[in-house]
Amino acid sequence: MARAPKKKGKTGEAASYVTRNQAIKKLQVTLGDFRRLCILKGVYPRDPKKKAKGKDKTYYATKDILFLLHEPVLSKLRDIRAHKRKIIKAKSKKDFVLVEYLDKRKPFYLLDRLVKERFPTFTDAVRDMDDALSMATLFSNLPSTNLIQSKRTLNCRRLCLEFFNYVALSHSLRKVFLSIKGCYFQAEVQGQSVTWLVPYNFVQEVPPDIDYRVMMTFLEFYETQLHFINFRLYNTLGLKYPPQVDLQKSDANLGINAFLLEQISSEDPEATPAAPDAAKTVTAQKKASNGEKKQQQAKIKSLQEKMQDILENENESKSQEDVGEDINADLEDEEAEEEEQEQGTETLLFKKLKFFLSREVPRALLELMIKSFGGAVGWEGPGSPFPESDESITHQVVDRDTQRHMFLSREYVQPQWVADSCNAGLLLPVEEYGPGVCPPPHLSPFVDDEEEGYLPERRRFILSLQEKSKNHAGAFDDMPQDPAEGDEADAKMKDEDEEEEDEEEDEEVDAAEAQYQSELAKESGKEEAISAPKSTKTKKTKAEIEEERARMMMSKKDRRLYDKIMFAKERKRQRVQRLENKK
Repeated sequence: MARAPKKKGKTGEAASYVTRNQAIKKLQVTLGDFRRLCILKGVYPRDPKKKAKGKDKTYYATKDILFLLHEPVLSKLRDIRAHKRKIIKAKSKKDFVLVEYLDKRKPFYLLDRLVKERFPTFTDAVRDMDDALSMATLFSNLPSTNLIQSKRTLNCRRLCLEFFNYVALSHSLRKVFLSIKGCYFQAEVQGQSVTWLVPYNFVQEVPPDIDYRVMMTFLEFYETQLHFINFRLYNTLGLKYPPQVDLQKSDANLGINAFLLEQISSEDPEATPAAPDAAKTVTAQKKASNGEKKQQQAKIKSLQEKMQDILENENESKSQEDVGEDINADLEDEEAEEEEQEQGTETLLFKKLKFFLSREVPRALLELMIKSFGGAVGWEGPGSPFPESDESITHQVVDRDTQRHMFLSREYVQPQWVADSCNAGLLLPVEEYGPGVCPPPHLSPFVDDEEEGYLPERRRFILSLQEKSKNHAGAFDDMPQDPAEGDEADAKMKDEDEEEEDEEEDEEVDAAEAQYQSELAKESGKEEAISAPKSTKTKKTKAEIEEERARMMMSKKDRRLYDKIMFAKERKRQRVQRLENKK
C-alpha cells in the first residue's frame, strides 16, 4: 500500500521549534508574562537551521514550551493578572474599601524552587554568580523611580554588603582593577573565581531608553540566588545569617562595619528549631539516653582493646617499606603546608599595617581591598576605629596634591598603590605613588601577557621585584644553630666557591679560543665571510619552499583556516611592534 504523505511542519526539525506567537498562544499568557517566565526558568531563543515560518521570527524549542506548561509560577502569573483586573474594576466603581482589601491580599510567588532547579549544586550557583553580583551592585547605586522601588535597591545593597563582608573575613580577594566604568574585583569562593564590577559612588542618572521591566525580572531571580549563596557562605564560617545590623552605624553609612557577627551555637534555638511538645519529650530522651550511654561505654572499651592489639601487631611487623611510605607522606604534608603558607602570605599582605583613608578617596572600595588582605582601616568621620593623629598608622591614602599637615612617621600614597600592591602580591615602592606624583601605569591583572605577545615595562619591573622577594624570602630561616652545622655549611660554601671559580676559568678559555678562531678567519680572506650570508639565504628559501609545499597539499578549507591564522599572527606582531616603537 502507498505510504500516506507527510504533512508539512508536523515532523522533523520544523516540529522541534515553535515561534514566539505560537508559544504565547500555547501558554495563554501575555507577551510580558511570557518574557518573565522565560527569564525565571532560563529558557532562551534558539536558532534552527531550517526556519519554517520565516527568518524574521523568534524560535523556541518545543520541549522548553511543554516544560513551561506545568510550571506553578505560570498559574501565579495568571492569578496576578486576574487580581489586577479586579483592582481596576473596583477603582472604576470607586469602591476604595475593596481596593484596599485587594491590595493587602495580592498573590505572590517564591523563586526558591527555581534556584534549586537551575543550580543543583552549590558550586554551580557560585560559578554563575558574576552577573547576579554585578546587577545587584548596579541597582544598589540607582535612585528609586516608578519602576525601581526603594525596597529593591535597599535589598540589593544589603546582599552586596553581606557578600563583601564574607570576602573580607575569608581573605578571598585575588584581583583588583580600577577602570572608567568602576572597580573590577575577582575573588576565589569555594574554589571558583567570581568576578564582578562595582560602580563608583556618584549621583546616577537613569536613562529613559532602557527596558527596566526586563532588568527587574533578572534582578528578582538574582536576589534569591544571592540570598541562598550568602546563607551557605556564612554557615561555612560558622556565622549566623542574616547578620544583625547596628542601626547607628548603618545610618552613618559605614558599610560592612555595621554588621554584628554572631557565632552559631548548638544551643541556639534558631539553628536547631525546637519540637512542639518539648516538655514531654525531654524526660523520654533522658531515659533513653541513660541506656544508650551504657551501651556506648561498653563499645568504647571493646574498641580500645582491639586498637591496642592492632598497634602491637603493627609495631612487630612494620617493615622498611612502611617507613618509606610514612616519610613520603610527611614530605607531601610539608609541601602542602608550604603552599598554604605562601598563599597565606599573599592574602595577608597588609597584616601588620594600619591605613587611614582621607575623605576624598573611595572609602568602601579601599576598605574592601585592605581588609581582604589583613590590614586595619580608619577614616575621617564617625565610626572610625582610630583617629588621624594615631602614631601607629603606617600608610595614609590621599588623592590631593597638597596636604595640610603631614606626619613623618607614615607613608602618603595614592589609591592606585593599594590596588597595584594587591595584584602584585607584595608591597610596591611608595615613592612612585606619592601625593602630586604621576603614578606608573595601572596594569590590568585580567590580561594574559603571553597570549597578547607583549610584555610592558611596568610588568617586567613587577616581575623582577617578585623574583627578588622570592629569593630573599626565608633567607634567615635555615641558619645553622649548632657549631657542627656551621662548619658543614662553611665547607659547602667553599666547595660552591671553588666550582664557580672553575666554571669562570672554563668560560675564559672558551672565550680565548673563540677569539683565536675569529682572527684566523679574518686572516684567511673574505671568501668565508661572503659565503656565510649565502647559506642563510638558502636556508630561508628552503624553509619558505617547504612551507609553500605544505600549504599546497592542504585542502581548500584547511588552507583558508591556515591563512586566517597566519593573518592574525601577523596583525598581532604588527600591533606589538607599534607598541614597541612608541617607547
